Amino acid sequence: MDSGFLQPGETLEDDYDTLAPLLPEELIGIMDQLLCHEMAWHTGYPLSQTLFTSTYIDRLLWPGPKTIPQAQFYRGDITDDKKPGTLLDVLRAYCLALIKSCDYVIAKITARDYFEEEDFCTHTYNRVLLVQTPIDVFLRELDASVEMIEDPDVGIEDALRSAIITRLQFRKAFLCALDPECPLELLSNFWPPVTLKIDEMNRTHELGKTVPGSFSTKLQRRLASTVPPRPIVEVDFKDALQNLRQICTACEEATRFKDLPTDPLEYQSFLWTFASRQPAPLPYSRSYLSNILFDPYILNTPISLPLEDVKSFVFHESSVLDPSNWTLSPPRNPLMPKPPKLQFALLIDEFVDRVGQPYLDLWVALGQNRCRLRRMLTHVITAWDILQQDAAFVDAGIVTAAQQLNISEEVMPSPLLTWTYNKKLWMIEKIIILGFEQDIYLPDEYAGMYHFLSLIAGRRKGTLETCINHLSDRCLQFIDSEFHQTTGISAFAKALHGFYTIAYYLRLLPCPNRPFSTEKLRYELRMKPFLSLQPPEVPPFEEFEAVLQPYGSYSEPKPALYEDLKNSESKLWVDIDDSLQAAKDAFAKAKKYGAVKSKAGGVEQAWNKEVQGVLASCVALGVAVAGLKSAVQSIEPGGKAGIKMELPEAGNGKRYVEGWVVGKVAKE
Repeated sequence: MDSGFLQPGETLEDDYDTLAPLLPEELIGIMDQLLCHEMAWHTGYPLSQTLFTSTYIDRLLWPGPKTIPQAQFYRGDITDDKKPGTLLDVLRAYCLALIKSCDYVIAKITARDYFEEEDFCTHTYNRVLLVQTPIDVFLRELDASVEMIEDPDVGIEDALRSAIITRLQFRKAFLCALDPECPLELLSNFWPPVTLKIDEMNRTHELGKTVPGSFSTKLQRRLASTVPPRPIVEVDFKDALQNLRQICTACEEATRFKDLPTDPLEYQSFLWTFASRQPAPLPYSRSYLSNILFDPYILNTPISLPLEDVKSFVFHESSVLDPSNWTLSPPRNPLMPKPPKLQFALLIDEFVDRVGQPYLDLWVALGQNRCRLRRMLTHVITAWDILQQDAAFVDAGIVTAAQQLNISEEVMPSPLLTWTYNKKLWMIEKIIILGFEQDIYLPDEYAGMYHFLSLIAGRRKGTLETCINHLSDRCLQFIDSEFHQTTGISAFAKALHGFYTIAYYLRLLPCPNRPFSTEKLRYELRMKPFLSLQPPEVPPFEEFEAVLQPYGSYSEPKPALYEDLKNSESKLWVDIDDSLQAAKDAFAKAKKYGAVKSKAGGVEQAWNKEVQGVLASCVALGVAVAGLKSAVQSIEPGGKAGIKMELPEAGNGKRYVEGWVVGKVAKE
């Protein structure tokens, strides 16, 4: 039963003849169909439902050839009249290069963090994808095939000849781009030639003729699999080219990572922006960037990347990081006290060792898809919470050594604790914003989660203020830009919290009945990733509920609600207006600094677009608030305002920035 049912009269083995002569149109059709299956595999389907359903691929791989000359569409000796013709030799070269491309893709993806079958299926079903054969062999096969097709003695129409050559050249360029041994400095040279061939293949696709018999589900019975035969995955050629173009553009973008300044904050900005790309990068593209990020050339820098991050926030121009501190030797007598400068070096080295793994965990998380990024960050912040406690002990030693040197004014109170806490709060901000971006929160949770975001951003604003107070004007630009961005996030989130609170009282948003749970229990479940953090980040439920329901329950509000709604000068409206204006001012100041000074120079275009999008969201909220104000001027207790609220859906371009949901107020 696991091998699948057979129709009456149907044989167990596939009877397609892989040595039958092909027409040029059929060769093009088979090449294009193989590309469709290859792209289906890149989107997550297994090889058993894609490339391994090709009889040509199956003949090349099984029984496993020991050498490339043995990899033929037949095994053993055959008579000269049955040997493959020119077009079959060309198809063989194409298929061999395709098999090697799959080997390279699997090698790249398995070299980094991925999730089998959730991201990508690397299972080869006991088929060896020509792992030991070097790339030069396949390039020679492709070059020889091009020469054969270019031979005037081969009777092929010029249009068909050009189409076949284009596909062979594409396969060669794609194979070179996928080569995991490609030098880091040459990566950016390989993707543009692949992209150029996509349009040419699209124009000549209509010249091809499909050969349905060359793909069969019966081949799945011969694979080392416990899964019964499943349908072949069919992907339209245009969709396949779109996926291919997506891989090429994302990988080409990833190659820019090697040209970034040696600055962990630039790296962080690039990784976050890359994960935000639309459409989302496919697993290979993400692994491609991760392999660049964790390349020894990038990581084995003369400076410690975590330490450079620390320096940007709390130790700029400080004697604590004076290079001469690391030139001192400890006293021969271990009972003798160590010099204060040596203590600085030892304490910093100890902290760098502790921060290494949490820092890498953050980078690994940033290399995942957006859904998993959010989930992984909830675990990463736990490690940073522990690191924050360790930082406090190291800070005590640094402060003591600074006092011995009489340079206490150069060291802010708890510098490493401040830096660690700032990074942890940044991650919590991103987790909450990703929740809105991915529509995890229901509409009746918007006010509460924006209120929580406002609290977290406000605390991060406080840590940045501490940094600003201990920096000279020359070092202030980056921190000041971060400060204004965080100020804007806190103020805008506060304005949205007030906006949605009014919407709930006016019953403009659905509040579903949940008889099998309580508000407190749902609150604890929503805040579960943050409940164990120290200091406590989650406000007590009673305090949280009081902020969300300032006029009592939504179903039976206090009469004061309607008085405040009608009065445009009431605290209810003034708080929203002031917060919205503060957000606009803060984001405008951050925009003036620009991407380069904000340490996002590598993604300047995306950074500018996001800042502009947030400013546009502020304007949209101002329009919505004005609509609410005018609609409630004559509202009576328990009455309706005669308006409705439309919430823009995620992912369809109706939000200026995906993480900021601004409802639109319209007449009913």
